[in-house]
Amino acid sequence: MSEPKSDDKKDIEVEEREKMLNAENKAQDEVNKSEGVESEVGAEEKKTTKDIKEGMEVKPKKIPIGGIQMPGFFTRSKSKERCRDDGDQNETEGTELLDKSSEKNNESLTSQTRIKLPNPFRKSKGEEDGNKSGEPKEKKKILDTIRLPLVSVFPKKKKDDNLQTQTDKAGLASMETLDEKSTDGKNAEEKNNEMKTVALDDKTDVEAQQPVEENWVDVIRAHRVAIGATLLFILVFIIILIIVFAGGQRVYSLPIKDGKYVETVTSCGKVEGILHDGGIAFRGIPYARPPIGDLRFRPAQALNSLDYCWNGTFIAHNSTPVCLQLTGDGQTVGEEDCLTLDVVTPYVRYDNPLPVIVLVGADSFIGGSPGKMRPSTRYSRIKDVVFVRPNFRLGALGFLALEALSESEYPHSSGNYGLSDLLEALRWVKLNIEHFGGNPTSVTVIGHKAGGTLVTALATIPKAKDYFTRAWATSGAALYPTKTLQEAEFENKGFMQAVQCQNADCLRKLDAKKLVNAVEDTWRKPLIDLPAKGEDPSKRHQWLVVDGRIIREEPEKVWAREDGLSVNLVIGSTAQSASSQKLLLKYDNWTSEFVKYHVNQSLLSEKNLVQEVLKMYPQTYHGLSAMISDVRIICPLYHMTSKMHRVPFYVVTQTRLETNLADVDSDIEAILGRYEPHSPEQRRFMSALQGFFYNYVWHGRLPEIGVVPRKVFILGQDLVPNDTYSHCDYWIQKDIVPQYAALD
Repeated sequence: MSEPKSDDKKDIEVEEREKMLNAENKAQDEVNKSEGVESEVGAEEKKTTKDIKEGMEVKPKKIPIGGIQMPGFFTRSKSKERCRDDGDQNETEGTELLDKSSEKNNESLTSQTRIKLPNPFRKSKGEEDGNKSGEPKEKKKILDTIRLPLVSVFPKKKKDDNLQTQTDKAGLASMETLDEKSTDGKNAEEKNNEMKTVALDDKTDVEAQQPVEENWVDVIRAHRVAIGATLLFILVFIIILIIVFAGGQRVYSLPIKDGKYVETVTSCGKVEGILHDGGIAFRGIPYARPPIGDLRFRPAQALNSLDYCWNGTFIAHNSTPVCLQLTGDGQTVGEEDCLTLDVVTPYVRYDNPLPVIVLVGADSFIGGSPGKMRPSTRYSRIKDVVFVRPNFRLGALGFLALEALSESEYPHSSGNYGLSDLLEALRWVKLNIEHFGGNPTSVTVIGHKAGGTLVTALATIPKAKDYFTRAWATSGAALYPTKTLQEAEFENKGFMQAVQCQNADCLRKLDAKKLVNAVEDTWRKPLIDLPAKGEDPSKRHQWLVVDGRIIREEPEKVWAREDGLSVNLVIGSTAQSASSQKLLLKYDNWTSEFVKYHVNQSLLSEKNLVQEVLKMYPQTYHGLSAMISDVRIICPLYHMTSKMHRVPFYVVTQTRLETNLADVDSDIEAILGRYEPHSPEQRRFMSALQGFFYNYVWHGRLPEIGVVPRKVFILGQDLVPNDTYSHCDYWIQKDIVPQYAALD
């Protein structure tokens, strides 16, 4: 038993220990300054060392005077502490750490930090002396007590101001608590265990959170394929729902049956078309009731009842015969039951409907239909348009105006039946063309020759915009009806005598071909040439009439008004549109003498104009055909358009073939893709004209090429604007134009 220490001894021990700790702090400050410590965490990581001698720990940290141990929240590290009950398993590990720390301390610490201190954790002096030989065993007990400085390498980061407050309040035990009494040592050990337990619990919480976060990342990475597939499925499902509910239940592209048939619907039933040359053709679809029997010499009647429609599916694979007409050599072809139409489309679908082009072709009012106006499936696909070509009545069956026929109708009227056919066809297009991939609000009607004359007449009717939006007329006539219905009926009464009929019933029962062939020769279109000597323009027959039902007033009065035409209209022709094969073959070689002779045999000699015109035009067939075209077609059209508002006029001057002419079919064949260019100039012409036409079809406007006083476009290799054309002003001044204009 050791003797109790007196108060003086205790005071002396306290003073000595205070001096020792102050010296240690001073040495530590010098070390820190020499090594340039920049942060508390970095200093603790680099400078925390352990100097153990005879079981005594010398900790290179600043310890306040009277302090022996830091609280647990200052002594945490990233490495997990082991429990003090681990026993021998920790002995080796702790010894290695101590040895390494000792080696570092021996190199870095000054001699003042190596002061040998008695072990405050030993119970008595006697035990210290008795266990000198068993120092390793004593170290085993020390390991649990020095675990605090080992785990204090990485101090816990302060989270808030309360932590500092708690630290300040954590009172440090005085050195008296390290008394060698067993009870005091035991209490200190229990307190130490409590602090270390708190530190371990906090550390456990921090370390337990980290694997949880990493586990979520690992789970996502491990299942990224499944997650991606799920997200993709959801996205596709949403897109399908949007398409279904936004677009309705309509099928956008109709299926193809048996690899070559396509079926669609009309107002009268289903129709089946056939694939051909990259497009789809529907041919021979009825658009009006057959104009036979009691419906002969009556306006076209709509298929407005199921009684007039077909059962099942109408097979529209082949074209039906044309309407009854006379050919150029006087033959009768066609059938009376002919009111059908052909539709050619690149595809049958409802999204992105295409512009519609209605083709109206005829060489004259008595025959030559459809002429060049036959749609091409290949070109429909190339230009992304829908072509429609209707049949319409011609000759006496299509335009005859008689008093007997007017009396059989109410309101009393007759004639212009062919125009009513075209209007009914346009009504059918308006109602059904969307089922063929067409846009019913974008319809352009184009006419060639007599078809051009009919298209211009259609553009003057009051409700033209209800049927179509744009019109294009090429090489038509410039003379339109000026006679009243009564005047036309009086002039045509000789027809009743020719067919030996007295009333309308007789006319409706008569054989149709007999009616067609009963047309007088003067009613037929003559070969276009220079005006003949003694020619009287007033004696020529006019097929169109102001009937009061379709044509309600003279066309010239309509287009002369500021707001006359309700639709856009373009009129044009070709430089040698009056040329004919018959005139070309009249002489084997058209020399200048033949040209002079031909001009002298015309009305121009009576007008004393031969010498002047021969100086204006080359004395060749090319020059002669240009002269005839100017007098009969081009200049009358030029004069007519000069009275219209916002109606452009074009002339094609690009020549082709061996004749080196801009013939009457040059422009329409280029538009429909049948023009065969053989030179760079011809290719440029074809491209320019197609751009001119299809820009008008798609957008309803002409190319932006500037504003000229008179919108005349010369179409050679390129499209060139001009304020006049050739010698038209001369012919108008000499009173040749428009009096002697050609009449269809």
